Amino acid sequence: MSSPAMDIKLDCTSTNLDNYNLPLRIGSVFIVLAASAFAVFLPLGIQRLLKSGTKSTTTEWILVIIKQFGAGVIVATAFIHLLPDAFETFGNSCIGELSFDAWPGAIAMIGVLATFSIENIGHRIVSERIKHVKARLAKDAASEPLLRSITEDTVEMPPPKPLANGHAHGHGHGHGHIQNFFAHSETHVHSHGHTLFELDRSSDDNVKITKELSESIDRLSLYVLEAGIVFHSVLIGVTLSVTRASGWPSLFIVVLFHQIFEGMALGTRIIDVTSLSQTRKYTLCLCFCMITPLGMAIGILARSNYAGESSPVALWAMGTLNSLSAGILLWVSLVELLAEEWMHGDLHEASAPVSLLGFLSVVLGAALMSMLGNWA
Repeated sequence: MSSPAMDIKLDCTSTNLDNYNLPLRIGSVFIVLAASAFAVFLPLGIQRLLKSGTKSTTTEWILVIIKQFGAGVIVATAFIHLLPDAFETFGNSCIGELSFDAWPGAIAMIGVLATFSIENIGHRIVSERIKHVKARLAKDAASEPLLRSITEDTVEMPPPKPLANGHAHGHGHGHGHIQNFFAHSETHVHSHGHTLFELDRSSDDNVKITKELSESIDRLSLYVLEAGIVFHSVLIGVTLSVTRASGWPSLFIVVLFHQIFEGMALGTRIIDVTSLSQTRKYTLCLCFCMITPLGMAIGILARSNYAGESSPVALWAMGTLNSLSAGILLWVSLVELLAEEWMHGDLHEASAPVSLLGFLSVVLGAALMSMLGNWA
């Protein structure tokens, strides 16, 4: 004899979207677009204002607050928003009985390891390129004569000009092209009957190479962060557009605040990568602005055939993408944003007031995002 639970036949083919207010749903797309644009472009606007004016302690504190608040938002997005949603999705009865209950955690772990592997490979590629550049510089330096002795009776040369990265003493004669070679060197010229050029290559090239390596790593981390945000932002948009009328208002408010907080977090990370051109910064911001409204538009167009809350295929897709996004954001937030900034970055030796302000900003960002996750 079957139990009552076994007699209930689940409808896993469609979702009933009653009282679907199409004009309201279309209008919400533009509201989310405007809120996302305001949030992600706000840090860029603040940066431009700071560059045009004189830096002060207050402005530096504002930057610390925004950056650390954004880090807290990203941490909470992974722990409170994405992972619980993934567990709930995989726990849906329409997906069937799973032989492995920890699928969301396993997929998130894959996301963490995949992100680590991508960044590690990127670091290795950049490091190899840097090694080749250093080897070429060393070879070029060795091919130049280290000592040149030219008598004062040869071609007349004007006194050496002060160098941007070095200094010069005395007067002498020689060939004009020598000065070009010394443009990146610290040069000493002494007059004792002969003009003796003692080449002492400065560390400018190494400093430049090290900076280039750091900038490449920062860009890679930013692209990984954007990828993680893009993955789940599409799902957020689709989910909002296919939500029943009864639950739509509260979810819309949550998504709106989610876009604002996450946009600020991404914007602060974008301005932190100083090697990016303005065009690329604006492109990354526009991608964030458009991705959730794009998901909402897809949901509106596909609403009549949508079975996301009941289709096993759609549930697997949503659960997998949410889990992967959680893993990516966990790595980026904990390793790239918090550990890097607090252990090796600007906050490593910051004063006690600045450190306390930064920590409270992290807690505030995480707390507000957690409240939104609980509300949804």
